[in-house]
Amino acid sequence: MRFFSILACGCFSAILTVYGSIAHGADRAGKDLALPQAEPAATGLTVGIMLPASPDTYRQYTSVMTHKKQYHEGMFQFTTGDIDGVHIVLSSPPPIGSFSLTAIDTYLLERIFRPGIMIDPGTAGSHLSQLSMGDVVIGARVVNFSNYMTKENGAIVPGQFRALVADDEGYTIGNPNPEYIYADPVLVKLAERAASECPDTPGKILSAPMGRKPWIMTYGTQGSGAAWLRNVQQIRQSTRIFHEADEAGNYPIALISTLNKVPFVEIHTISDAAMNVPTKMNAYFHQCSVFAQLRSNKIALQMIHYLTGEPYRYIPFSGGFRDPWQADTFVKAAVPPAFVQVCTKKYGVKRG
Repeated sequence: MRFFSILACGCFSAILTVYGSIAHGADRAGKDLALPQAEPAATGLTVGIMLPASPDTYRQYTSVMTHKKQYHEGMFQFTTGDIDGVHIVLSSPPPIGSFSLTAIDTYLLERIFRPGIMIDPGTAGSHLSQLSMGDVVIGARVVNFSNYMTKENGAIVPGQFRALVADDEGYTIGNPNPEYIYADPVLVKLAERAASECPDTPGKILSAPMGRKPWIMTYGTQGSGAAWLRNVQQIRQSTRIFHEADEAGNYPIALISTLNKVPFVEIHTISDAAMNVPTKMNAYFHQCSVFAQLRSNKIALQMIHYLTGEPYRYIPFSGGFRDPWQADTFVKAAVPPAFVQVCTKKYGVKRG
């Protein structure tokens, strides 16, 4: 399969080859995974949604689905149904943060159920000092910030891929990871429209005496890594090199969607401030996580509502490894709006 020749340079390829044969067999013979038999949705568009395993908000979608069906392939579960006349395929890769399993789940979903677009609603830890709980990062581009070499003292070596990339954003030449993946511009704007309808983030989530409207970072750089950073110096160094606004675990969704030519967008609501360490897994942390995931889901559901319209019957693939944005788009996006700066100056970004 041509898909695997593209990925032949790593263990990622070996993992996908094994599971790809399962998916191929299922697609061909229907033995491993029964294909959906539901009638086509009104728009003719199938939307794939990849949810995080935690917090568990699966029911936020299935409770409003009609014509529900469930399918299993080993540890992977898929639910199909219609929401607002749009056909949906829903899955949640186990366990949390696994690059390999997220890639396999995305590959199975896209190759078997053939969605026209992919939406990844989730939560993330902020890498920017003023990006706070309840704020929304629309991942117009995604980067794997855990792909680097280090010196003996642990410092990242920024020149590892110097021959492969020229960083034209005004940052240090020699970005160690050239693999920015870009979301579909149509879906980015649709996500921005949906996110603009979010109500104010409550004070209890901001750990402040009053709430504020969320910062919707439309052109965010979604950071994703197989490692989770909890060292302030390392986070700052990583952000200077990779320019990520936050960290999550969903680079594989962008990668597999790009290779399968499926338009995608990632929408992550900030659930914690990664630089406020050590992370306290207390009641406030879990409250913010649930709030953030529910907010991202509401944005995705609002997008589905918009997709019932005629212009969205078919969205051609765009983005992927091609940058569709102006050179200064992501630099400008990282500047906090005035209302965020005022609130942060008064109350900071706390953990409760």
